[in-house]
Amino acid sequence: MKRSLLFLVAYFALSACSVDQFPYEIEEFSVPQGSYKCMVIGDWGRKANVNLKANAHVMNKLTCKFSTNTVITTGDNFYSNGVNSTNDPYWNISFEDVFNGECLLPIPWYPSLGNHDARGNTSAQISYSQYSNRWNMPATYYDWWTQEADSVSIHFVAVDTSPFVEDYYNNPSNSNMEYHVSNADTARQLFWLDSVLASGNPDWLVVYGHHPVYAAKGRHGSTQELIDKFVPIFNNRGVDVYFCGHNHSLELIKTETPTLYVTSGGGSDPQGKIENLSYNLFGVNEPGFVLSSFTRDSLQIDFMSKKGQRLYSLASSRGL
Repeated sequence: MKRSLLFLVAYFALSACSVDQFPYEIEEFSVPQGSYKCMVIGDWGRKANVNLKANAHVMNKLTCKFSTNTVITTGDNFYSNGVNSTNDPYWNISFEDVFNGECLLPIPWYPSLGNHDARGNTSAQISYSQYSNRWNMPATYYDWWTQEADSVSIHFVAVDTSPFVEDYYNNPSNSNMEYHVSNADTARQLFWLDSVLASGNPDWLVVYGHHPVYAAKGRHGSTQELIDKFVPIFNNRGVDVYFCGHNHSLELIKTETPTLYVTSGGGSDPQGKIENLSYNLFGVNEPGFVLSSFTRDSLQIDFMSKKGQRLYSLASSRGL
């Protein structure tokens, strides 16, 4: 009798270990043929929590399905205080050992910095680019292009938004954040932003950073400093999309300006509530990420849940 009981206990224990933790499949949908596909994830680096791992699982399946080209981050790559060095164990705990699916592993990443990253050693996130063949962060703010013959051209611009938030000067979280914002030259970054947005003639102009310009209520909301500083430049230079995080939500916002404002901050820990405003076309406080698909004359934005469901989709012709 004892042997039978022990056998049953061992059997169920082994069965529990063999259960697929993420039995999620991608909802059936299509993306434009020949499009450049970019996944956007933010507020994600929470030490391999269950939502982060589920997102990574779905991102890998999505990449296998659609041959995704790249991943950009909207910051808060490592909680709660960034990383200390290029040897910090969080590189493995939150990144290398999480986003290691067969299809996702070769995909290049182009991160931006969040306020939690600024609490750590931001130079280490830049330096890690020398040790990783997929982590590409040459500076705290930078730009890059994708342009192929007879295909879509996109100018991506990553900005460092923390130095624009006045509260971080008055109430920095720690000495690292104090150093990061006090040594930043926001006037210089704005001049650079205006200059790079004016360069070239891409099919699409995409800016991404951590703090939202416009956002729903429920966590941090909109950022007045960026409304004041970024929106005039975006309008003048014809920015098509601004991706952000900080709010732990998934949102699509359209104001009277031409720019689409997309929040992808559901990487690991969704916010407790959300109150959509009149400019919200969509907004949920769920774990997930965004898939954006660009052709020369169209853009499709798909909001994906951690379970592989397409929560909302926008398909737009050139000119938005």
